Amino acid sequence: MLFKVCFLSLLVYFCSATKADPANTYDILYSQAVEAYLNEQWDECVTRMNEAIEDYHFYKDAVVGCRLECIKASFEKPLVSPQLEDMKLWEKMIKKTLCLLKCKKEILKNRAELVDRKVEADFDTLKPYDYLQLCYFKTNDNVKAASCAYTFLTMNTNHSVMKENLRFFINELKVDPNYIINLEAKPYVDMYLRGSEAYKKKDYDRTTNYMELSLVEYLQAEEECRAHCEGPFDQGWFPDFISSISNHYTFTLRCKRRCAKKLQNLNGEIHDDLLPSHYHYLQFAYFKLGNIEKACQAAASYLLFFPNDETMIDNKNFYMTLGNVNESMFVPRAEALHYHERELGEKALLQFIEDSFQFDEGEILEATGPDFVSSNMDLAAVPTDLITENEIPGST
Repeated sequence: MLFKVCFLSLLVYFCSATKADPANTYDILYSQAVEAYLNEQWDECVTRMNEAIEDYHFYKDAVVGCRLECIKASFEKPLVSPQLEDMKLWEKMIKKTLCLLKCKKEILKNRAELVDRKVEADFDTLKPYDYLQLCYFKTNDNVKAASCAYTFLTMNTNHSVMKENLRFFINELKVDPNYIINLEAKPYVDMYLRGSEAYKKKDYDRTTNYMELSLVEYLQAEEECRAHCEGPFDQGWFPDFISSISNHYTFTLRCKRRCAKKLQNLNGEIHDDLLPSHYHYLQFAYFKLGNIEKACQAAASYLLFFPNDETMIDNKNFYMTLGNVNESMFVPRAEALHYHERELGEKALLQFIEDSFQFDEGEILEATGPDFVSSNMDLAAVPTDLITENEIPGST
């Protein structure tokens, strides 16, 4: 009973875990890896940095998995009357909170979740691979070093030093580009690229298969990204009840709105229309396969995002000239409609916030985000330029 009372009073419970040793969390392992790097202990750097990356993925996947499962969870009979709309909402939230608590305790056991913001930022920008590419190079594992350099470049496309490093691996050390991979690529990336390649070869059956798989994986990746946004938030002040909830929700919503842009990165190439382009490929491929109904649905889905696209409008008009095709067949697919309506709603809400929350000096009242306690080592200040001039160019 004490456990429940304390939790519901604070609405915060920082439990977490690791697979083997609760003391070796990714932030600690990362600090150890950087220390090994500075001491030129290259094998230790490789070991600890890979352990840090592995634990980061374990922790992130566990937290995101719990959040997604508890969103979908169906709860037992309601405690409050269906007529009490406001209490129904809070009953649902409280039960989801309990679901999250149990899920995280089962998977994450007993490790603290608060991590230095700089460490979080480093993992978000793939900084560990900057260190790893050098440490692998120093241990003569050039293929892995090249893959780490390439992985880092997918998120940091303008990093000139790393570009030179990758050229060095390929041109001077003769690393075969076919063995260089993006170590952080989501499943949809490979499926999308395979689907577009099949399209170029006019293999429309494989095009539809890969694009449908890519679409499912992309939408799942975005849901996971959005769930990752629902973390703790230090508002930096003490607002009242409604203001506190609204402020945290706005902070979370802004984060969620950045997910699509983040996922539009295909191995370093940005595709602004990545999600809608799935439907463009699918409408043509289904047409070529003789499945006009699915072609019409895909075309209608694409037009949700780009209603004035002349090419798709021409395609629609062409389909209308075919026998047994009518306007009623151009129904957007369910997942596209849901995505589009959510996007419109979120944009409208954020625009309202931008327009309405203007006060005395024209400033928007908005918290800047959590200020976590810093670790002993300022990792952002650690130099990564230890490669000498007669070797591969250093990283920065």
